[in-house]
Amino acid sequence: MTKGEYLKMKRKLSLLLALVLALALFMTACGGSKDTATNDPEETEQPTETGEGDEETLEPPAEPMGQLIIGNTTEMSGEWLPYFQNIASDYDIWNFINGYSTVAITFDGEYVVDTTVVKDYKVTENEDGSKTYTWTIADNLVYDDGTPITAKDYVASALLWSSQLLGEMGGSNSYGLYWKGWSEFSKGQTNVFAGVNLIDDYTFAVTIDASNLPYFYELPMVSVGPTKLSYWLDETVDIADDGEGCYFTVDINAKNPDGSLVYAEKISAAKSNPFYPASGPYVVKSFDATTKTAVLEVNDKYVGDYTGQKPKIKTIIYKLVNQSTQFDELATGSVDLLPENGSGDDINAGLDLVEQGGFSYSTHPRSGYGKIHFACDFGPTADVEVRQAIAHLLDRNEFAKSFTGGFGSVVNGPYGEAMWFYQETKAELNQKVNQYPYDLNKAIELLESAGWTLNANGEPYKEGDGVRYKRTEDGKLMPLIIEWASTENNQVSDLLVVKLQQNPDLAKAGIQINQTTMTFPELINWMYRDKSQGAEYAVPTYHMFNLATNYTPWYDLSTEYVTDPDMVAAGYNTNYIFDEELERLSKEMVLVDPNDREGFKRKFVDFIVRWNYLLPDLPLYSNIYHDFYNDKLQNWKMNSNVDVTQAVLYAWVTE
Repeated sequence: MTKGEYLKMKRKLSLLLALVLALALFMTACGGSKDTATNDPEETEQPTETGEGDEETLEPPAEPMGQLIIGNTTEMSGEWLPYFQNIASDYDIWNFINGYSTVAITFDGEYVVDTTVVKDYKVTENEDGSKTYTWTIADNLVYDDGTPITAKDYVASALLWSSQLLGEMGGSNSYGLYWKGWSEFSKGQTNVFAGVNLIDDYTFAVTIDASNLPYFYELPMVSVGPTKLSYWLDETVDIADDGEGCYFTVDINAKNPDGSLVYAEKISAAKSNPFYPASGPYVVKSFDATTKTAVLEVNDKYVGDYTGQKPKIKTIIYKLVNQSTQFDELATGSVDLLPENGSGDDINAGLDLVEQGGFSYSTHPRSGYGKIHFACDFGPTADVEVRQAIAHLLDRNEFAKSFTGGFGSVVNGPYGEAMWFYQETKAELNQKVNQYPYDLNKAIELLESAGWTLNANGEPYKEGDGVRYKRTEDGKLMPLIIEWASTENNQVSDLLVVKLQQNPDLAKAGIQINQTTMTFPELINWMYRDKSQGAEYAVPTYHMFNLATNYTPWYDLSTEYVTDPDMVAAGYNTNYIFDEELERLSKEMVLVDPNDREGFKRKFVDFIVRWNYLLPDLPLYSNIYHDFYNDKLQNWKMNSNVDVTQAVLYAWVTE
């Protein structure tokens, strides 16, 4: 068989093999979640499908060498801090430069104590039902500038990223969400975080509140990483503990006479500076805001990950690429790696390049999904019937097939094909959830049941009247016009125009969708209603967004659907769906013993059934990701449990 014949055969069988991979994944993975918005465009033994370029096996270099240029279709903002806006490319840079958390995730999706970081630890079950993890960290950890990392740096993370200050700045201050005293501390009701204790220079403790036990993801929930406090605030701010919990020695929530926050300017300036102190494998050396290109160099002070692994690639160049030309860049050497391609056009373009020689690929099923993200608190999409009607007016099976080229499938909830609890409940879910088949008559029925029965004159709606209207509580007529925020040069957006916005049945149903294109950072500002980026963003404007979400094995969606006004104001629940049952089910799903997999699955099904009815998102596809790369990249092993930053650590390049 020739190489060309081989690649053609692999292309035909790629989906089948990827599904086999999915089976292998769910058999070994364990559960979890971290939600990251994207714009979609120790060596692991985890199996991945690879191209012929991986046949040559070379030894890794003794010292870091060479460079790897990674292309990403999502713009970096230059602000890596993940507690404000959750853009995948920014988060990648954050993970490159941050490390030394007490708990690590393996390639198999297992959470383990990081013995490179943790010298010793103790777990104590307290009389009040709470549970305390006492961490003693190694004494050889330093930042890239040589500054020692001590227990105070870990306590600083707990206090700063849970603070009222962060919340009032529009950040997500849930760092210690499940720990004793978090609610009071995060709201500024007390300056003492009762669930965090400083014991000595290298020992600290965190205590899980009894109300949050048992918890399925207990170990990652008590994971803490270091924060260099002097960078984010100043040298005058210290941390103390009088035995009742940790506190800052100055009031970081203090306000100026004009009402502004004293330390907000310092944090804003620090997060806008791309050169954060590094505790991870790489250090940011430069960032070009025009080309959206970051250059990172090896952090020579980094002592390794949970296996002791240190980077073997000296320089990482992370750059923005245009989705329409990214494979031209790969072919010419402008980029070396294009990870996580999900569209059929991109996958086939990559396979064509592999067939020509000099390039390889690997695949893994996605732990996430592409979606239409609804704002559920204003305008037409506040009606569940409108969201359901839209679902019935989009042939999602055809959409998924068209977009993924057959390398993906439709899901009916917030999950992906790779996730073990979905795979183990798939048959049951298919029986219990609404598949929302294409049905114009059902869409019309739903709209009429919700009161969309009038025309522009307030008269009974009849065929040919155009857009439907309903009368609101104040007596005004509301048109069934949906404002859609999408991004430029986006294949999903382009396909939604054809399959949904311009679908003649949409007009027959009496719905109009208006598209507005913008940059991805701007879209995120509108979705988060982030007034810190401009007062205009605080005004609800767009009813739907097309996005994509990936999850880590820590699958906890309780903050995604929280109804607490303070947390919503801080950036949680970007769907603005205030359903107490959904919130309760999302919390109950994780409040089971870590060993009770069956209990977790039962509650997962209950949550998905409710979610599927309410439809805060409309799932569009879950893909089989394809990574394409130059053959100079060796030992590239990536799966749904890790991100590109972790895979890079185990890879190397040849020149």
